[in-house]
Amino acid sequence: MAKFRHSKIKRRHHVLKELEPGLAFLANLDMVDGIIPGTINPKAGSSMGFSFQYITASGFKLIGRSSGAAQEIFVITGDSAAVLGRLRDSGLIP
Repeated sequence: MAKFRHSKIKRRHHVLKELEPGLAFLANLDMVDGIIPGTINPKAGSSMGFSFQYITASGFKLIGRSSGAAQEIFVITGDSAAVLGRLRDSGLIP
């Protein structure tokens, strides 16, 4: 699949359908410069939603979980703390 952007979301990999609303919320934040969905891996368990992983040089990494799969999400921002605060306030991450 060729790489292209739809709004701030880079589309190189497929995106799990259950994660689309959360990614749209992130894309609407002014302080987010870009979102790069990564690979999708199978998983066991029924947990769903996003979880924070770690800070990177250009932002931070999330893991998005849906029923039966997990996907890496890289968020590019100059203000990781503010974006993570908005995600917590909205209930997207614990």
